[in-house]
Amino acid sequence: MTAENNKILVVDDSPTVRRLVELVLSQHGYEVISAEDGEQGLIKAREHVPAAVLVDFVMPRMNGHMFCKALREDENLKDIPIILISSKSEVVGQAFEESFGIVHFFTKPFEPEDLIEKVNEVMNPEIEDVVEVSAANTGAPSLSSIDNVDQFLDSINDRFDKVVRKYFQKDFPVLMKNVMADTLRETGLVKHQTLIMTGDLTRMSLPEALCFCAATRQTGRLSIFSDDTFAEIFIESGNFVFATASQKGKHKFLTDLICQDNRFVCDQKSLQKVVENARSKNIPVGRALVEQGVISDEDLMFYLQQHAQDALNTALSTHTGNFFLEKDDLPFNLEDIKFRIPMYTVLLKGVRGQCLMSTFLDDSLIVTRMPQCAEAAHQDILEDDEQSLMLLLDGARTLKDICQESSLEESAVRCTCQVLYQSGLATIK
Repeated sequence: MTAENNKILVVDDSPTVRRLVELVLSQHGYEVISAEDGEQGLIKAREHVPAAVLVDFVMPRMNGHMFCKALREDENLKDIPIILISSKSEVVGQAFEESFGIVHFFTKPFEPEDLIEKVNEVMNPEIEDVVEVSAANTGAPSLSSIDNVDQFLDSINDRFDKVVRKYFQKDFPVLMKNVMADTLRETGLVKHQTLIMTGDLTRMSLPEALCFCAATRQTGRLSIFSDDTFAEIFIESGNFVFATASQKGKHKFLTDLICQDNRFVCDQKSLQKVVENARSKNIPVGRALVEQGVISDEDLMFYLQQHAQDALNTALSTHTGNFFLEKDDLPFNLEDIKFRIPMYTVLLKGVRGQCLMSTFLDDSLIVTRMPQCAEAAHQDILEDDEQSLMLLLDGARTLKDICQESSLEESAVRCTCQVLYQSGLATIK
């Protein structure tokens, strides 16, 4: 991979596969361009001229075979390495290899580690030497022909500066991300053998990551690390279970919520005794509160849900840092939780009021409602603006069209479209 071209084109009709490939490759310094079919892939290839292409076999309109044939017939694209991703057997991959010189093929599902290893191999990064004494290799004057020592030193200095600049601009950030991930695994905060995916919050927002988990029905723990926030979100089959969040100087506990509620005559000292008793018995605090008659089981679920929503809102306010999704069982102190909440329900509450993203300033953006939008309307959890706008998000309307057709102010339309997208109730294109 050169500093000039680190672009990888991914052509696959599966949004999940495209997102997974983007997450894996972007974490290793690659710029990922995606297309959902062969026709779009050819347009993107001609526009960006990527260093390598990953392509699916079965796609609508133009399948992988037709795409590879067109790519090889294009004078400017014919030498680009191709990696085939297919759910078919090895026979398909071998046929492509013989016909189009495919570098490698993967059978879905594939391991992220295998993918990045093969892409790295295909890109074949060259290691630049800091100084080559031989004039034939570097263009620098040989020691035997030096007429000007200063000129020779300047040549070395320029080359050294180029290598150092490239290292700190390209390689060092990726290295630090990998070191961070390795450190988290070594300390037990992230378990390597259970890691599903990782991401950078500046590349993929937390709402997008949670919508991805919901759409692919993931089960596990999503951990968020930033300069001032550490949060954990527990997910089961794509549904929200619980969340915890800690910020510097800010700590909120379940017992704080109970004390603040005037419905209960319960002071902090009495609650502390219950907490200490729970710890001595190694049982969840919530269960101890119910056993001691402080609150009912129904009230406990109410407070747990409120506590989890507050923690999720804190996590959603984090826009920089990293997240790690790993397979993990619920910790013992959450085993008593009875509710499983659709992800869009908690996201709706968490993303409302966030600053408008630049994406939703684009008039040509196409916003379409998702099937679960009707479920949210039926559950009566949409606000009036969201309810009225939902009826317009049917078909391929642009954001400009929606603003013109809606009775809401333009700013309200754009903000509401963003809320529906971030909560997984709408898709954009």
